[in-house]
Amino acid sequence: MDDNAPTLKNRLGELLEKHDALFGVICRDATLTDVELMAQAGFHIVWFDMEHGPQSMAETLRLGRTATHLGMVPLVRMPELSRTQVQRLLDGGIQVLALPDVRTAEEAARFVQMGKYPPVGRRGVSSSSAGTAYTMGADPKQTLREVNEATHLMLMIESDEAYESLDEILAVDGIDMVTVGPMDWSVSLGLFGDEARTRQTPKFERVFTAAVESGKIASAGAFSFDQAAHYYSLGVRVFFVGVDIVIKRQSLIGTLNQFQNALGAG
Repeated sequence: MDDNAPTLKNRLGELLEKHDALFGVICRDATLTDVELMAQAGFHIVWFDMEHGPQSMAETLRLGRTATHLGMVPLVRMPELSRTQVQRLLDGGIQVLALPDVRTAEEAARFVQMGKYPPVGRRGVSSSSAGTAYTMGADPKQTLREVNEATHLMLMIESDEAYESLDEILAVDGIDMVTVGPMDWSVSLGLFGDEARTRQTPKFERVFTAAVESGKIASAGAFSFDQAAHYYSLGVRVFFVGVDIVIKRQSLIGTLNQFQNALGAG
């Protein structure tokens, strides 16, 4: 066995030590070219959305490995909490798993049990997967400890039920990232537009500040400079500043409109 074999690096931790804030894109229909362009642009993290996107497990893992080799951090939002989802994504080298619509501390604890190796959790061990850099090395115990440190589990708070149990949820050991799902949370309460922003913003702010106070990494979608600056002041360190489909749509419409206006041709 190769004593000098590499182990999975805690890339997210490395980036957070170098940068005050990290930036990413939420991807629901990404291509390999998109991922390469994100790396060229200087993004740090790529969110692959299996809950709302059409891409398969195999394609998501290929895109995630590409992101890793380009120096970025692959994050996957799972469609649901299941051993099949967690095990395959982590064995495939995904470094951050996001669990949507968490409502109880018990659910968060089940996530940890599936997502972390013993003694923290009960994740199944594969000796030759991307999740362990394809080797257990000379010291398997140390390798699993390092992989646990490099594996980040993120909860999405998306309901009043979860909000009411926030302190208990944040107390779960093994969870180290937290974000909110503004749209699902607001829609579940029948709130839209300005009313949603007015009533929900204080809740989002409390989630972020409570997460930071509990030692978690706070993450947020930020779609304006003012919003990003405000969340940053609350301790948010990881920002998602666009959705791939929206970015492409806006670019296509903007390019066409510019030429139509220049030529006076509708």
